[in-house]
Amino acid sequence: MISLGRSGLRVSKLCYGTLTMSPLQKNMLPEEGARLLVHAYERGVRFLDTADLYGTYPHIKLALKQAPDYVISTKAYCYDRQTAQVALERAFKGIGRDYVDLFMLHEQESLYTLRGHEEALVYLAEQKQKGHIGAVGVSTHFCACVNAAPRFPMIDVIHPLINVEGIGIQDGSREDMERAIAAARAFGIGIFAMKPLGGGHLIASNRAALEYALNNPLLDSVAVGMQSIEEIDANAAFFEGSDAISEDMGVLSRRKRRVMVHDWCEGCGRCKARCRQEAIEIVDGRAQIDSEKCVFCGYCARSCPQFCIKVV
Repeated sequence: MISLGRSGLRVSKLCYGTLTMSPLQKNMLPEEGARLLVHAYERGVRFLDTADLYGTYPHIKLALKQAPDYVISTKAYCYDRQTAQVALERAFKGIGRDYVDLFMLHEQESLYTLRGHEEALVYLAEQKQKGHIGAVGVSTHFCACVNAAPRFPMIDVIHPLINVEGIGIQDGSREDMERAIAAARAFGIGIFAMKPLGGGHLIASNRAALEYALNNPLLDSVAVGMQSIEEIDANAAFFEGSDAISEDMGVLSRRKRRVMVHDWCEGCGRCKARCRQEAIEIVDGRAQIDSEKCVFCGYCARSCPQFCIKVV
């Protein structure tokens, strides 16, 4: 187990990212998702990441019956005290606990975003003092947010997007993000990475991508989305340092992901407006995806009123 910066939390190096089992992607039943979470727990994983947006609280609640020691990180789009309170209470009810190990503001962008949402951060810090939250954090795809975070003493943890090729970083290169993370770590802020496989773009070179994340001294933990027992076993073995995984990693390297747009798309443009990667255009009245820009997060799916877009 590893210390997550100054937060006081002790986590596994491998974090289970639950986005891939959510309705935004694989759309697993809670029982199926819980089965995978329990299997990961049995393989030594003790840290999982979710979000208010993901819809995976039911999966986690079931898993906790057999895997009670999971450290749970969640996040939500909170702007003030009221939205933070509602999201936190929803998390408590969703997972069946009156305590969340790590609660983060979702998709923060810059100093100005953090200033605009400072009321929510203050509320979360108060809940931490009352013992309802273990640590407070932010998730981001922006170097600017990582650079600004140390100005806010209530931020204990940052969940930044970083991978070997810098895919998905919105305002700089991998090196820019590394410098920002190093500066934040100097203040004792814990770091756990998202999208080490670039949202799926690096699956073909998964071993090299995971080696970068695993061996990077800037990262306390790494969140990896997993949709099968085979993925869990391969990734757990890799993070344990096993050499007997070449075949498993090879199988996983051939898995492809894509965004499916159903025929009934009306071209309303809500998915385009939601996409932070600017990977969606409306062409001839229908959404089209630029697979080079897309990080396969599935957030666009939540914005679609006709439920016609999905990561598969």
